[in-house]
Amino acid sequence: MAVTEPPERPTQRDIARRAGVSTATVSYVLSGRRGGAKPPPEETRQRVLRAVAEMGYQVDHAGRSLRRRRSGLVALMYPAPSSPWSDRLAEQMQEASAERGLGVVALPMSGAAAGEALLRVLRERYVDGAVLLPDCPVDPEELAVLARQGLSLVVFDDDLAPEGFDVVRQDRARACRDAVEHLIAAGHRRIAYLGHPGEDSRRTAPSVKLSSYRQVLQENGICAATDLVLPVADSRSQAYAAVRDLLRRPDPPTAVVSATDRAAIDAVWAARDHGVPVPGGLAVSGIGNISEGLVITPALTTVGAREFDFSAQVARLFERLDAGAPLDGEVMSARWELIVRDSA
Repeated sequence: MAVTEPPERPTQRDIARRAGVSTATVSYVLSGRRGGAKPPPEETRQRVLRAVAEMGYQVDHAGRSLRRRRSGLVALMYPAPSSPWSDRLAEQMQEASAERGLGVVALPMSGAAAGEALLRVLRERYVDGAVLLPDCPVDPEELAVLARQGLSLVVFDDDLAPEGFDVVRQDRARACRDAVEHLIAAGHRRIAYLGHPGEDSRRTAPSVKLSSYRQVLQENGICAATDLVLPVADSRSQAYAAVRDLLRRPDPPTAVVSATDRAAIDAVWAARDHGVPVPGGLAVSGIGNISEGLVITPALTTVGAREFDFSAQVARLFERLDAGAPLDGEVMSARWELIVRDSA
């Protein structure tokens, strides 16, 4: 049987000849850029796209990345599961990336190997830059090394120093402490905590949320009962069932603070279905400030940013990508606060 050679792939030069434009115009159209140089007329753009479709042209992303020494991708790295505020950050990254012809990959981190997998993506330059959300398991020294090597990084962390990358402070511990102190000031002494699974792992330090809960109770002379700490905040059905069971106890809690607003909302529903008024019989506070908390009855007391707007942090990531030389690290703010409503 005769071996047939695969047909030659069309090039951008071929597309330019067919469309009757320059190769620069073809490159501009295929890159998806919206800013920078003046875009070609829409009629020209459509002519290029028709030629692309007729000739079956496909962009060689691997070859282009090698030539440019850029992957054309940025990443959002976050501990799984996602949250409404991380989803909003991803949306804003996508909007800004589309204007530059870039792509965004979202990388949830979970499990013992998460840190090494995350570092591999960064070390091997699968992406040109990344935004890292709190609790991503990465050694700060590694981040500093990667930044010195030219990787663009914006890191959400309340303690890191900006060593060649930008750090976004949220002041999470203070805000979470405020939520527990608010419940204690209202007279509550049996306060349950709905946490993330693995949040109190023996292999790692407790999370900021759980640590804040325990520290405030201790400072006020209140025993942090282990049977009131339940790892159900990532599952709405489990949170509902857990709060229902708590309320059936002979000594039920009088308040609940949840590591997520979603679980806090289920705590409100569980109390309602059990005939316990909120906040009169059970005060409930969440963390996250999601929009759903505003439309339930009673409106949810919560901790989080007043507005989900991360445009300044996203702009800084692309400012780093566009800079011709490394930029000094900056400290930025996306502050959390206690937002008191009707549920607590």
